[in-house]
Amino acid sequence: MIEAIRHNLSNLTNFSGRDSRSTFWFYILFLVIIQLVITFGVSIAAGGAMAVDVFQSARGGADQAAIQQQMIGRMAGMMRLTMWMSVSLSFLMTLLLAASFTRRLHDSNKSGWIAAFAVTLQLLSIVLTIGMIGEMVSFITSMKLNDPAAIQAAAQMQRSKYALQGLLGWVPFLMVIVFGVWPSSDGDNRYGPEPDHL
Repeated sequence: MIEAIRHNLSNLTNFSGRDSRSTFWFYILFLVIIQLVITFGVSIAAGGAMAVDVFQSARGGADQAAIQQQMIGRMAGMMRLTMWMSVSLSFLMTLLLAASFTRRLHDSNKSGWIAAFAVTLQLLSIVLTIGMIGEMVSFITSMKLNDPAAIQAAAQMQRSKYALQGLLGWVPFLMVIVFGVWPSSDGDNRYGPEPDHL
């Protein structure tokens, strides 16, 4: 596994040649673990900060309405942070994966242009996500915590509004999965010799 990760990190700009399925999937596992650790760490820190603020406000004698407003403000900040972190991680992971996915496609005797299409869709999804950050933060700040029915109705409207964007974001992942598990072509192919299994 370490050799597969080292191989991919040392070939971030190498779009030629072939990578075996095991080399590719060990690298994917590494990227997923890194992304989960970063996401978990940021979420714990942000959630902890919100809990501390609310606790201190309650301890200081703030009334329920003031605490709710403070929570909404913190939730909006967390939403902004989470969305920007998601965008940044998606962009970084796309860059880290592009060459490896291209070499994996080559191993199954497929064109690297499939990877270019997946990267283009992912970048389009990232741009659309950036465009909706402000609106999502506004949605959070306009919430009234004492009216759950209104929150649910507004959330449903937001989900339906961004459903297509959400689906668009899944297409590149599905492409990576489908073509990542595609069988290797036996022996040499037009992209080079059969790769070693790292």
